[in-house]
Amino acid sequence: MSHKNDAVNNLSKLFSPVRITSSPKYSSKTVNLTGNERQIKDGCADIYNAIQKWTKTNREGTETITDMANIRISLLLESGEENVEKPDSSSELQKLESLCEELATCVQKLKKLVLKMKTVESKFHGVNNLSQYRNESDVVFQTWSAKDFASAAEEITSMYQKEWKLKQSIYENICHAISRDSVMFYTLAWVHQPYIQERAELLLQSMLNETGHVS
Repeated sequence: MSHKNDAVNNLSKLFSPVRITSSPKYSSKTVNLTGNERQIKDGCADIYNAIQKWTKTNREGTETITDMANIRISLLLESGEENVEKPDSSSELQKLESLCEELATCVQKLKKLVLKMKTVESKFHGVNNLSQYRNESDVVFQTWSAKDFASAAEEITSMYQKEWKLKQSIYENICHAISRDSVMFYTLAWVHQPYIQERAELLLQSMLNETGHVS
């Protein structure tokens, strides 16, 4: 029993939620922008807000999936076997069912945030196409063109869309995982977000700098 408790405690430490650094603050200055400038500046703010909400929701999902992993691995340690369906107790099944529902809610929230980013991406491509049609100046604010904003939004959105698909797959499989290795793999995959690269943060910061949201 002591061995089981130690293993579960170690898992909790390994999968504890990652602390995030403080978010960049928006400038309090307001400028009366119109047309393409207004659409792009608002769109950059929308992407920023979506990513902040993603971070919060992903952290909630990490807590949920850690609890799920603890229960699944505890059951495996009790039985001493893997890759075999276990006669789980009704109370543990109820806990897992509740946690699965919580994780499903997280995944749905993340999907909505990706759709929000896709909307901004489409808007930026539309602004770029219109600018080219009208032969307007390439630079929108400081150095970036509308095409640059569209490309950045597309790249960021692509990362988060791939990550959402991974999390959807994790949700569909972890509730039924019957091996310790599988449980740990799904949990680590959720925590580390392999599809969201550091470049996403760089692109976001550049967009905010260009539009004057941060200095």
